[in-house]
Parts: sequence; structure tokens; C-alpha cells
Amino acid sequence: MLAVGSGVILVLLAELVASALVAAQFPNVFPKSLPSVVDCAEPIVLVQGAFTRVSRIEGEERGTVPVTVMVVREASADAETVANACEQQIRHYGWERNAQVWPWRICGLDTTAPEFEERDSSGRFVWQFEVTLTVARSV
Repeated sequence: MLAVGSGVILVLLAELVASALVAAQFPNVFPKSLPSVVDCAEPIVLVQGAFTRVSRIEGEERGTVPVTVMVVREASADAETVANACEQQIRHYGWERNAQVWPWRICGLDTTAPEFEERDSSGRFVWQFEVTLTVARSV
């Protein structure tokens, strides 16, 4: 697939992270958009940041892409429990066989500990954590 700009390709990296959650049967995972509370009361939303280049060699550049994972639940304890389970799933997922989407390859990842972020406008609790993907890109 040809992409117009890196934004289209980078969304696929968030989808790879989402696939780790779907593989563990977490419901309502949204790697592209935040659903309305009417459509989904308790989503897991992934928000991807921009690629930051760290190094470049002939034919390849390496850098990082941040992905924020937000777990939204009616009860704070539920949001915390699910956020911790999501973080552990992403950290221990079998990335070796699921880490590539042209032209990107996930070389490594790190996560932060989940923490309470806010109560959203509908009163639900949001717990979140960061996934920092170290990626290589063919140039």
C-alpha cells in the first residue's frame, strides 16, 4: 500500500499495538478514534504521536513513536485493573512474529506504569500509560 505522508503508515503502528490487546481478547479497542459514549461506554483508546528520528544510517533510520493507551471505565478500580492488564499484555506480547508493517519494524518497546489521568466529561474514569516504540524505517 502506498501512503500519502507518514501519518497513514504510523497509524498502522498503533494498530499493531491494538492487535496485542485484541489477541488477549480485550473488548472495545480503538486505535484510530475516540468513540462516543453512546457507541461505547467503556473503550480502550490508543492515541499515536509522531515519529522522532534518533539515528540514520545508509538505507535505514531509527527512532521512536509514542502511543498513549487510555482505559475508560465507570469505576476507577476497574479502569486501573484493566489498564494494568493491558500494559502487561503489551509488554509480554510475542512481538518477534508481529512487529512489522512496511516500511516500519518494531525493534523494541517500553511502557510506563498506568496512572489515573482524569474523569472525562461524562464522569467516567480514565487511566492511561505510554508505550514507546523503537522502530526502524527503510529509506
